[in-house]
Amino acid sequence: MANPGDKPRCPDCGAQLRRGREAGEYCDPCRRTGPRLVLPEAFYDQPGLPAALEALDFGPVFLAIRAHTHWSQQSLGEYLGFEQCRVSAIENGKRSLHDLGTAIRVANRLGIPAGRLGFTHGVTVGGGTNTERKGSGVYRRDFVEHVAGLTLVSAATGLDINRLIALLPHAEPTGTRRVGAADVTVIEQATSAFSDQDFATGAEPVTDVAVAHLRSVMPLLGAQMTAEVRPQLYLATARLATQAGWMASEVNDHDAARRLWMIALQVARDADHPLGTDQTVFVLADMAFQAVELGRPKEALCLVHLGHNTATVSAYPVTAATTSLLANIQARAHALQRDAVGCDRALGQALDHFAAIDPTQESWADYLDEAHLASLRGAAHYELAVASHDPHAASKAVPLLRQAVDHLSPDYARPRASALTNLAGAHAIAGDTNTAVTLGHHAVDAATAVSSPRNYDRLRVLHTALEPLHTSAGVAELRERLQTTVA
Repeated sequence: MANPGDKPRCPDCGAQLRRGREAGEYCDPCRRTGPRLVLPEAFYDQPGLPAALEALDFGPVFLAIRAHTHWSQQSLGEYLGFEQCRVSAIENGKRSLHDLGTAIRVANRLGIPAGRLGFTHGVTVGGGTNTERKGSGVYRRDFVEHVAGLTLVSAATGLDINRLIALLPHAEPTGTRRVGAADVTVIEQATSAFSDQDFATGAEPVTDVAVAHLRSVMPLLGAQMTAEVRPQLYLATARLATQAGWMASEVNDHDAARRLWMIALQVARDADHPLGTDQTVFVLADMAFQAVELGRPKEALCLVHLGHNTATVSAYPVTAATTSLLANIQARAHALQRDAVGCDRALGQALDHFAAIDPTQESWADYLDEAHLASLRGAAHYELAVASHDPHAASKAVPLLRQAVDHLSPDYARPRASALTNLAGAHAIAGDTNTAVTLGHHAVDAATAVSSPRNYDRLRVLHTALEPLHTSAGVAELRERLQTTVA
């Protein structure tokens, strides 16, 4: 007869298991209360684990944890909320945790420091290296870690928001000791004015003003106010910080943009407003857009996934306008990777979300109309055409960009100039030389009429797109004009 001590025991409390239970499974009480995972302090420093975590390869991590705890795959799966077959596939290298939100959740559950996860930055573009300074905040490895911390993780991230605020330009204090609804209205009106100015003439003339205004508004968050005003003030401030960050990005001050967006994430997180989550995802969309513009699709997709996961775990819904915007940016990131299937799939999702927009509920996102949507979709196809030298993708971009150029009003001169430049480039890649040259000259006129350094960057892309057609005298003349303009 077998010794009773040989019966399988619960790996958590040590109690003998009922008949039919296998070694490594939990007893019923531990199943109900949840198991405990206790690991040595330097557990994740052991050989092989730092590199595995940096690559988001949880197979060696799962094996190490089970070797230490004597858990079965079933027990570890129950602890993580996975099926046993998924744990097995991850340990055998047949599956991985590509989804950033899931990876962060698993890391939190297993007590893995967020800094262990290998968020990649500084992606090379076209075989060359990005010319931005490597020491800048844009390249800091902990940037996405901090963003994830502000959106998905409840624990402190080590990010000092007050330090970021201190980096803003000095502004005279408002002197307001008590904040009311009228103060919130003033902030909202200022944000709308900055947005209108950016759309109409470009961000360069008013970016510093917007940042200074944000600095003067931040002290109001600590003023006296009613419980009704507080969430409104926080949301309005988050939107102001988001707009200031967008404008800094438009003038290619990317480090400043990210500092401002981190402030926006923190304030939106503390807002406890029904639209707080929507604002958070909107900020992540802006960050992903910046990463696309910098030619870093992997980072953009990390931020997009953070946006999707933030929307999933929040108690508050995210508007269809924001999810449509996020999907459009995801399409552009796939396009940069020459992934036509992923690009088309994301564009289809963007269309579905756009169709679900309720204007009565999303008035603050009115700017995302048919013309702007066409511009975003056309930009994704054009991005794919540029990355893949694909005339078919360029042909798909042409009618969408044409729709945007024809229907964007004069109040949107800056995005219209961008769409016009992309349209000229799409015609060039599609082989329509004469139209490309005509539109190219119009694009130069439009870009120089607004103050947007980012539009000059797009003129550089047009200059490159025209290169295969250099034998045409008209192309040579336009390329010379482009070179002079962007210089």
